[in-house]
Amino acid sequence: MKPNRIRLVVGRSGARSLLHRNILSSIIGRHKCSCLTLENTFKCYDLETGPTMDVELSREDALSMYTRMLELRRFETVAGNSYKQRLIRGFCHLYTGQEAVAVGMKERLRRCDSVITAYRCHAWTYLMGVSLYEIMAELLGLRTGCSRGKGGSMHMYGENFYGGNGIVGAQVPVGTGIGLAHSYRKDNGVCVILYGDGAANQGQVFESFNMAKLWCLPCIFVCENNHYGMGTHEKRASAMTEFYMRGQYIPGLWVDGNQVLAVRSATQFAVDYALKEGPIVLEMSTYRYVGHSMSDPGTSYRSRKEVQAVRESRDPITSFRSQILTLCLADEEELKALEERTKKQVDAECKRAAKDKEVELQELHTDIYAKNVDGKIRGVSRFDLEHIRLSEVCFGKPRKTPASEIKDVPVGAAVDAAKAKERKAAQEAKEAKEGQKKKKEDSKDLKNSKEPKDPKPVDPKPPTAAAAPPAKTPPSKAPPSKAPPAKKTPPTKAPTDPKK
Repeated sequence: MKPNRIRLVVGRSGARSLLHRNILSSIIGRHKCSCLTLENTFKCYDLETGPTMDVELSREDALSMYTRMLELRRFETVAGNSYKQRLIRGFCHLYTGQEAVAVGMKERLRRCDSVITAYRCHAWTYLMGVSLYEIMAELLGLRTGCSRGKGGSMHMYGENFYGGNGIVGAQVPVGTGIGLAHSYRKDNGVCVILYGDGAANQGQVFESFNMAKLWCLPCIFVCENNHYGMGTHEKRASAMTEFYMRGQYIPGLWVDGNQVLAVRSATQFAVDYALKEGPIVLEMSTYRYVGHSMSDPGTSYRSRKEVQAVRESRDPITSFRSQILTLCLADEEELKALEERTKKQVDAECKRAAKDKEVELQELHTDIYAKNVDGKIRGVSRFDLEHIRLSEVCFGKPRKTPASEIKDVPVGAAVDAAKAKERKAAQEAKEAKEGQKKKKEDSKDLKNSKEPKDPKPVDPKPPTAAAAPPAKTPPSKAPPSKAPPAKKTPPTKAPTDPKK
């Protein structure tokens, strides 16, 4: 039996009125599932229908999503502090303020789906299965990191997660290729391709749109619009800021990216659409509280008052917390305990990662070549570096395989030649088998055609002795054969003497 559902209208300001809160607080405590109606959260472009406005929210899902957003927010805070302490070097782009986009989308993605994003990738790396411990170790340049400390903030990978890409917009064509792989393998998967409003003007983005539409690829192009590029507001960089309409011939959907339930509903709609109709463009309208990267204070091109206003009115964590309390899926004390526990767990994971060892210097020149021919690394001035495989660093050098155990396995183009030879041999064997079968059938038909159609009845009486053929006698007992009669020759006249 389904539990009773309480309907709540949710927009950017949470519950519609205080009356809702008072009524729900008194009657919803005994229920575990609620139905909410979303308002002002979607805009459609070239779509006959849009995502459902009525969404269900259970207590389990609510606490799970809230916990994930808390973890991401706390982790980015610790990462920012570590960067300020010079424990993290290089680039570091934080996701603070955009947590609802990643958490809401991941709720409706399946194991067969793929994700690729830009350099602001910490949140997606965690949601795609990499632990916070491995991510922090990677940021600190430690060998226990998910890329063994050599990828840093922008280059992290996981199962069905293709990064973390440092070049602006470069992940879009790569993600289109991943969508082509899903279509080629027919594994029912889609590829979520995330990029920012700054990358939305890249030419390779539109080239990818064209290819995805031509081939009807299962791609979901997601523009995470935090309204600021690298120190530039979107209106100063884009002649058209409705990014969900920029696909032109590809349908689009605008989503309030600070409402995690709206993102979740839109993602379910996009997955279903991409599998049936092909590519779709989503614009997640969100906001980042920090600068473009840690080297950007984020206040030279916008005021502190603007950032504070968004925090107070549109913060994804605060608004979702208000919804949970309004629906009485959890009480204030429970949420406070959850927040404190999450903070301690994230801090503990980050501190544990900081105790690990850095990457050894010899790993700086490992796995440069897929197949090393020269032994030395070419093109390095003032250094004489030996090429090393990372597997040898981790597990030691492998033993040499004895000649008796080496198998002649084709490599490279020889593989294709060997497969072609196998296919040809199999085809010839098949044709020979069919030829023998046909030959047998032809001989059988020939034999049947020689037999009389109406055979005469066989005489039941045994054949008589007279009818039997005479038995042959051996040559020794055979009667002597008579000599053939001699031919009569005319008498010859004697020659006469000419003297007589």
